[in-house]
Amino acid sequence: MVHKNKNRWVKIGRQIRANRERAGLSQRELAKRVLMSPAMLSAMERGARGIKREHLERLDKALGTGGTLIDSWDTSSDLGLPEWYQDGAERERAAFEIREYSPLLVPGLLQTEEYARTILRAGLPTKTPAEIKELTRGRMERQATLKAECPPRLLVILDEGMLRRPIGGRETMRGQLARLLKASNEPNISIQVVPYETEHHPGLSEAFTLYAIHDKGTVLYIETRRTGTVTDSPDDVDDYSRLFGDLLGAALPVAASRKLIEQIQGEFS
Repeated sequence: MVHKNKNRWVKIGRQIRANRERAGLSQRELAKRVLMSPAMLSAMERGARGIKREHLERLDKALGTGGTLIDSWDTSSDLGLPEWYQDGAERERAAFEIREYSPLLVPGLLQTEEYARTILRAGLPTKTPAEIKELTRGRMERQATLKAECPPRLLVILDEGMLRRPIGGRETMRGQLARLLKASNEPNISIQVVPYETEHHPGLSEAFTLYAIHDKGTVLYIETRRTGTVTDSPDDVDDYSRLFGDLLGAALPVAASRKLIEQIQGEFS
């Protein structure tokens, strides 16, 4: 089955080809004008590779299309996501329950725009300001999942040490903690914190997410800096489900977690 993001690349690729042919240019001629290889342009027109916004800016200018290719990018919501996470956004939309453990950063579904922009800048220093803006927009649009008519149940476990790190400065972090407090009032969202003084912390490894999806069962997702690994292996899913249960046992109850977040927020004032 062709994924939704693949369909978007195909759609934009067809637009590039149609505009190129309308301009009476060969692939080689257009590729030379926009400083890319003919093979790369050919792959873009076929939808066989991802397309960056900066590519479309150059193509719009070379073809005199008045920004229509950029408009196609801007109206395709998943194009603001890293290529390796586009399937992840689909899992978020399909899941009826999401269990997420995040020891270092606030999960994307609960990030403020300023917090997201800060960590994207820090983690992707070679990206242009336009690319960071696009990735931030994509991350914010993912949060529409939580505002759907039937949103997923979201169970999040965080580490206290992460909440105390002043990502982006005190004001940014204060706003982020306010976002967590507001989210914790939603009936479908549960946020619990493993306190700093925990002596036997079961989650001293990587962040992970478990998606419960109708007709597919539970899917495990583990993310690294450059990619993400997805598996529905029963052994792996059972192992991480047990780990999530252990983390729930180590975490403060929901009400106590909220109180701790309020306390930390006050310290950033």
